[in-house]
Amino acid sequence: MGFMVEYPTTLLQALEDWLNHDPVLRLARAAKLRAELERVEPGFKRCTVRCYRRVDFPKDPNQNPRGVPLPLLNLLNTGKLAESVSSWTTDPSVAKAHLEGVQADATCVLFKHVPSPSEVWVNLSELVNAPAFQRALQGGSFPAIRYWMTREREVVLEVAHVTPEDVYAWGGFAGNADQFREAAEAEGLSPEEIVRLEPELNRAAGQEWWLSEERSRALAMRMAEFARQRYIHQTPVQI
Repeated sequence: MGFMVEYPTTLLQALEDWLNHDPVLRLARAAKLRAELERVEPGFKRCTVRCYRRVDFPKDPNQNPRGVPLPLLNLLNTGKLAESVSSWTTDPSVAKAHLEGVQADATCVLFKHVPSPSEVWVNLSELVNAPAFQRALQGGSFPAIRYWMTREREVVLEVAHVTPEDVYAWGGFAGNADQFREAAEAEGLSPEEIVRLEPELNRAAGQEWWLSEERSRALAMRMAEFARQRYIHQTPVQI
C-alpha cells in the first residue's frame, strides 16, 4: 500500500498568511512559509516556464500611499533592482490585474523570468490541485487559499535581482484631456486639428495602457542609458 501524504493545518495557515499580502509582515511570513514547505514534495517545487512579476514605482516618491520602497532610479542607475522571495505568476494578464490593476499614482513594470530550480519555493497553482492538499483544505476556513490560489497561477520564487533586460511590459495611466491637448499643441497641431481629435482625446484620457514587450524593453534600455549618463559619473583620474 502506498504512503498517503497528509498536509498539516500549519502549512495551510502559512500559505493563507502569505497570500494575505502585508508588506510589513512579508519577511516573517516568508520565513514561516519556508519552514512549512519542507513538508511539500519536490514535484510541487518546479517551474520551467516564464514567470511574471509586477512592481509599481510611485511617480512621486514623496507621495507613496502603498509604501513601496522601490524607486525606479535604483533599477535604471545600477542596472539591477534587488529582489528576494516574492509572488510571481505564469500568466502576464494576472500580473497586470494584480491589486486592482494599474494605479494612477504609479508607473507599473512587469518583469519576466524563467526560474532556475533553486529559485522555486513552491508552485501554488500545481499544489492547490493535489488531492492531499484538497483534503487538508476541507479541515478549516482558508478564504485566501480558496480564492487566490485557484486564480493567480502563482509561483513563489526567490530571485536575487531583476534588470532592465528583464522588462516585459511597461504600463501606466494616460493623462487627462487637457494634457493631451497641450501635447498636441507642442507637436504643432493647429487648433482645428485638435478640435477634430477631441473625441479621440477624451476616449483615451485616464485609460490604462501597456506597451508591447519589444517597446517596453527598448524604453527601459533607453532610460537606463540616460540614467547612467545623467546620474553616474566616472571616478576622476588621479594625476
